[in-house]
Amino acid sequence: MDIKKLEVLLKVIETKSLTAAGNQLGFTQSGVSHLIKTIEDEFGFPVLIRGKGGVRLTENGRALLPAIREILNANDHMDQIVANIRGMSFGRLRIGTFASASVLWLPKIIEEFSHDYPGIQIEIIVGGNDSLISQLDESCIDFAIMSNPPQGYEWIHLASDRMLVLLPPGHRLVDKDRVTLDEIADDPFILSNEGFDYDVSQIIKGSGITPRLSFSTMENRGIIAMIQHGLGVTVMPEMVLDSLESNVITKELSPCEYRHMGIIVKSVHTASLAAKTFISYAKRIISELGTYPPIEGELNA
Repeated sequence: MDIKKLEVLLKVIETKSLTAAGNQLGFTQSGVSHLIKTIEDEFGFPVLIRGKGGVRLTENGRALLPAIREILNANDHMDQIVANIRGMSFGRLRIGTFASASVLWLPKIIEEFSHDYPGIQIEIIVGGNDSLISQLDESCIDFAIMSNPPQGYEWIHLASDRMLVLLPPGHRLVDKDRVTLDEIADDPFILSNEGFDYDVSQIIKGSGITPRLSFSTMENRGIIAMIQHGLGVTVMPEMVLDSLESNVITKELSPCEYRHMGIIVKSVHTASLAAKTFISYAKRIISELGTYPPIEGELNA
């Protein structure tokens, strides 16, 4: 089986669209359709079901998916070995991240890394904690930039990000320097969906306070817009605010809380040279940026 055909098939599975997969890989929709047909002809059975809502796997296709991923991951690993021998002249990195890191950190890191290693193709996948962990488990990404990882992964600490209370203009607490969760317990509280705001959820659970939840959304811009219109309050990492434009009032949370951000990887030892090198660039550049200083004692694998 041609590796390129499997790459196209996996991209169709991930995007649930022949057109979207073609756009990302440089094929026409008809070209992708032809490649899928040749795959199904080789297998001797359909692997995709086409419908108005896009495409989805058949039962046989679902059974094949782990093997397809394994073949492509093995091919990537072989490419990396060859790249190591040739001085990382080519290869691919798949990086999972949360949205604020993709805006504030990754452009600078990728700029320097790509300047030194132009043959390494980089793919960025943005998601919440739950999504990133799942994709790491399934080897869909090489590593992830995220906060407060679960047990069972190697962790490289990058920075600590202060948590802030966001208030609408004219709020009764506008003259205070620091705000406690008790003081906003009766305000409508706007929270990101579970899995996208794990850090805030954990702070709330640990406080013993039950806020009056009013809205839940995955979009930070939406949360800020609601607060600007006086629809509630929230707690949000400082780094998120730095990546967005807003005129909400920000106060330091009391007692002070941080989210600890870093890189999780299954194993640094078995990671590709490209992944190890990118991680070293990330550690150096984020330290040089200095906006979010590391905490005392690095939680390093």
